[in-house]
Amino acid sequence: MVKQSLSVFLCLIVTVQPVVAGAGSFTSGSPFRQIELTSSSSFDLSIAGPALATQEQCVQYLLRHNPLPLITVSPKQLVAYYYEEGEREGIRPDVAFAQALHETGNFRYGGDVVPLQNNYCGLGTTGGGVKGAWFDSAQIGVRAQIQHLVAYSLTRRPVLPVVDPRYELVRRSPSFGQAVSWTDLNGRWAVPGTTYGQKILLIHQRILAGM
Repeated sequence: MVKQSLSVFLCLIVTVQPVVAGAGSFTSGSPFRQIELTSSSSFDLSIAGPALATQEQCVQYLLRHNPLPLITVSPKQLVAYYYEEGEREGIRPDVAFAQALHETGNFRYGGDVVPLQNNYCGLGTTGGGVKGAWFDSAQIGVRAQIQHLVAYSLTRRPVLPVVDPRYELVRRSPSFGQAVSWTDLNGRWAVPGTTYGQKILLIHQRILAGM
């Protein structure tokens, strides 16, 4: 299909979709600080592709914004899992990490998910106190997130056995393999989520800029 073939060409380049202005919180129900989308010079990235930021840049960004993240492993180890799992599946690990930062409020949480779940992207949460999926380890939680991104962006199955509890739901839906870029997740991963991808990309931009 057209979108699937485009992902090949978008692995190393950006598209020309500008970030849309708006505002929103890092995570639903979180009392923590808001993120403003005011940049008109950012560009959308493909979900598939190599990292643009280094692991050290990701770790330093997290520690600047939250010196005591509520995670079950060290920040360095968590970031390493994103690179290991993302690179295995061909998903941008640094942007997937930015997604986790957005979903968890820089690993402060504050919504329905709690840190011991190792659930970094709200898998299975539906609001109203529903906590969603629990994972046995940080690495399995990261793997589930990466596999969920595979479900939305690629039509092949993940390389390793599926641990994402919602993979088959996406596979049976019209959204399967349809998201080429991060803003294509708007209204898919997050509903209505009209600026969901843009918020992730802005965090990623700040990681690259050392902000």
